[in-house]
Amino acid sequence: MTKSIKKALTSVLLFGLMALTLAGCGKKKETVTLYGWGGDDRVNAYISDVLAPYVLETTGVELVHVRMDAVDFLAKLADETKAKADSDMDLMWINGENFYSAYRNGLLYGPFTDKLQNLSGSVDESCALTDFGYSTDGYEAPWGKAQFVLFYDSAKVSAPPKNAEELKNFVKANPGSFTYPVASDFTASAFIRTLLYDLVGYETLNNLNNDYETVKKAIQPLTDYLNEIEPYLWKEGKTYPSSSTQLESLYSDGEILFSMDYSANKALSMVSSGLWPKTTKTLVFDKGTPFNTHFLAIAGISKHKEAAVKVINAALSPEMQIKKAGLSGWADLPVLDYAKLSDKDKAALNAALTPDKEFAPSILTYEELDSHKQPELKADLVDVIEQIWNDTVLNE
Repeated sequence: MTKSIKKALTSVLLFGLMALTLAGCGKKKETVTLYGWGGDDRVNAYISDVLAPYVLETTGVELVHVRMDAVDFLAKLADETKAKADSDMDLMWINGENFYSAYRNGLLYGPFTDKLQNLSGSVDESCALTDFGYSTDGYEAPWGKAQFVLFYDSAKVSAPPKNAEELKNFVKANPGSFTYPVASDFTASAFIRTLLYDLVGYETLNNLNNDYETVKKAIQPLTDYLNEIEPYLWKEGKTYPSSSTQLESLYSDGEILFSMDYSANKALSMVSSGLWPKTTKTLVFDKGTPFNTHFLAIAGISKHKEAAVKVINAALSPEMQIKKAGLSGWADLPVLDYAKLSDKDKAALNAALTPDKEFAPSILTYEELDSHKQPELKADLVDVIEQIWNDTVLNE
């Protein structure tokens, strides 16, 4: 082979390699958006700093967190679906009445859970079946579990209330030290249901028809109770915090002695970060508090449905579930089936759920939480209860 031919072949090969390299560099990554509440720094950090890099590494998909309240992004979804508009919506972090409404109105893609290898491989599949009493039908995948709890400053509250009656007595004896957000706030709605479980009983409530007048009559002990304590609340009950985030700030500033959340381990991170006093402790009512699963769903108008499925499957991996459960981070209860895990993953999960001794007193053990779990009411019933609160407590 002559030198000229060799030189020509070498040039062709180099040109080909360069073309492939340029093509690879120019290839655009597929991006999936995750619309979800952004009011918690721990949650935001997990999604952006832990989950998104893992998703990119394992699937090649770029995950972008769009921080927006569910009521707002569902309104956006409904509007864009109706208008058949171009949309960037892919994944949504939802559950309860939000899922029920979106599913009922045909706004979701599915069923898709049969495409999730990690669902059958490492997740407790019973978590995927129902959401606030209604079948998911494969239109959303479980992402984590939560339980409603109350927090209090043990340096100022020597005998924390363990039921609605004791809470009422405390509020009346300590005017201005307690409040809760408006019922449309997810956490406040769970607080209202906690009171209902104590005053009326879950069994009585869950079998109710969602007719407004029927529910109003059944929950009158609650509305009477809330109207009775209203003058003794923060700001004399003339205004309510607009969100749980505002409630947390009031507690941080010492304006009130109690806070609340649907994340059972939240106090640990808030105390360890110095945002809440070290004397903060967690409590549940004797008759229990609501417990549920939160989910990931895919918008029916998503342009990246298959990529969205890949993201959800990655989020359900043992590695991501364990990191999400870590008490130093989000501290969200995992949806893993412990029996399905490898010995290595079991050890990692146990380590993740072991609190630092210095801050362990701020949270309850999983055993104590489990013994106080109460199932959630049906989603459409929750909607009616919130509306009745608006009509009979807020606007009365």
